Amino acid sequence: MHYPRISRVAPMLAVVAFVACSVKEAPNSVATDTAGATATATATAGNANAANLVHVVAKDFSLTAPAQIPAGLTTLHLMNEGKEIHQAQVLKLTEGKTYADFSAALKAMKPDTPPPSWVVPAGGPNAAPPGGTAAATSTLEPGNYALICFIPSSDGVPHAMKGMMTGLVVTTATAAPAPEPTPTTTLTLVDYKFNFSTPLKSGENVIRVENSANQPHEVVLFKLAAGKTMKDFEAWLPVSDKDPNVPGAAAGGVVGLVKGEHAFFTANLDAGDYVLICFLPDSKDGKPHFVHGMVQPIKIT
Repeated sequence: MHYPRISRVAPMLAVVAFVACSVKEAPNSVATDTAGATATATATAGNANAANLVHVVAKDFSLTAPAQIPAGLTTLHLMNEGKEIHQAQVLKLTEGKTYADFSAALKAMKPDTPPPSWVVPAGGPNAAPPGGTAAATSTLEPGNYALICFIPSSDGVPHAMKGMMTGLVVTTATAAPAPEPTPTTTLTLVDYKFNFSTPLKSGENVIRVENSANQPHEVVLFKLAAGKTMKDFEAWLPVSDKDPNVPGAAAGGVVGLVKGEHAFFTANLDAGDYVLICFLPDSKDGKPHFVHGMVQPIKIT
């Protein structure tokens, strides 16, 4: 499986100088793949016991989502209709800022400058493989948001710079929010480890992801291909195009969360070897967190 070098865009992943110029806005629309099948960006309001379900469509290179959704517990279901791996980082726009303000700020941003203080990473579904899906659940408060894909193509250009971003308005809910799912384990993100309250198991895992560190972290879950080892995965990690094929397949996760925030994702795991990793850059030296040790093998029996 070809997987672009996320580490090549590490300085951008903490919502810093990731799109210095020439950002194209992705419209809210219906996406159709090259085979003629159509995937529609829709939202379905949940009842008292279920989260709002929002379908987000990813293509090479656009993200489409409903223009508005109600506040409350929300599952973002990312459907990848493209040929490259994609994510949908949720960015909350505080201080009354709008998606237009966000787009304008990105266009004006100079390389290696900090992001506006009103841009707050708030999770989202991570690592949907081509033709596959990924989902993440969290509580969205009323306000303005952006959805964006930071993953770079094989040419090193982040998908956001190719138009892979869109706005989302979360309106005041008219019904009480659904309760959060009951996790089978809690994954705490720290500097620079993944700490589980109980081990992952074969079958369905409902994983609560929470960040207790002072800087943003994410989690991407990979299943290693048959015959591949942690050493193979680590050999793939350095910033190089000598081998663009990851020795495994993406299996979901949650994009960047700031301290104190949490989200959920479900992983249906069969027996095999897996790897957890954070690609976000460090707030001190800008190096990907996996360089600091935030890459962890897991065996499921």
